[in-house]
Amino acid sequence: MNRGLIIKLTVLILVVLYGLLLSLTYNPLWVLVMVSTAIGFGSLSSILAARRFFFLGGAAPHSALMAVALSIPLAYSFGGSFVFWSILIGILLIYIAGYSIYKDVDPDIATAVFVSFTASGGVLAAYYALVNYPIGFDLASLIIGDPILATASDVLLALITSLITFTAVILTYREQLSLGIDRDSARLSGLRVFLYDFLIFTILGLTMIVFLRIAGYILEHVLVLLPASIAVSRARSSFEALEVSIVMALSSSLLGLHTGILFNLSPSGLTGLYLLLFYLVAVQPWVGRHG
Repeated sequence: MNRGLIIKLTVLILVVLYGLLLSLTYNPLWVLVMVSTAIGFGSLSSILAARRFFFLGGAAPHSALMAVALSIPLAYSFGGSFVFWSILIGILLIYIAGYSIYKDVDPDIATAVFVSFTASGGVLAAYYALVNYPIGFDLASLIIGDPILATASDVLLALITSLITFTAVILTYREQLSLGIDRDSARLSGLRVFLYDFLIFTILGLTMIVFLRIAGYILEHVLVLLPASIAVSRARSSFEALEVSIVMALSSSLLGLHTGILFNLSPSGLTGLYLLLFYLVAVQPWVGRHG
């Protein structure tokens, strides 16, 4: 067994044991929701890096906030749950940006227009909802995020979402890598580009909406960008990058939860700081790569 594999297995075992210890010490729902968030964002971050869609990942939280704000008047007017309307609108908004990119609009321009629209629309929708409708949750919590407030139904939805995201990434990772390396060659080889684009835009919209209340609007930017950034700086292969991305997200989430409880600080905020710390360590030249 080579040294790299031993290190990866050791780290994975330690992370799992740490999660189990926290489950026995604190509310298991808190641990489950943080683990789900980590797996969801760790997987998503890796595939966004493979497809070179970091710009869209960074813009996606704006659409999530707008979708949640719009779901409030829609739920009161037409029935249905806030979650249903949020997911539907959030995914449709991502489709708009994704369709522009699919049609070869310059990604920077498409993202700039998308952020302008969703940021402005989100503020308008939030203001309208606050003024005209009774809201059963605090919109401010969507900005900050608080996994400790997650209910059993929130945890179940988070687990399902992380499983969907992880499965979609694992099953299509090779094809997504091919598209990220050379989109035109992948298309000429017979790969159905539209279907893989459709998949990545769908899981991006779904993940952003479901984890918005847990991670918070601000920290979603960090969670979707940094795990893969750490992995790319250290991994020796694409599949190792996926592993590192998920493990880094898991480690920072569990550490964030633990220290957040101990010092009465935001677990989401601390998770972001741990990811930043891991990134700063990973880019140092004295940190070797193990294969």
